[in-house]
Amino acid sequence: MGKAKVNMVIRFLKGMQTEKINVLGAEEAREDNELIQKVIEDIELFYEAELEG
Repeated sequence: MGKAKVNMVIRFLKGMQTEKINVLGAEEAREDNELIQKVIEDIELFYEAELEG
């Protein structure tokens, strides 16, 4: 996956976190957002070399 696509996926997931807070409220969204954050971190680790270049 190219750098642009990886960044696009990460931006989408971060936007999803924001949307969950807006719709559900911070407390209700907390667990989901923690899971989404783990996915973001996993993507960043997996594609680390591509993101650096």
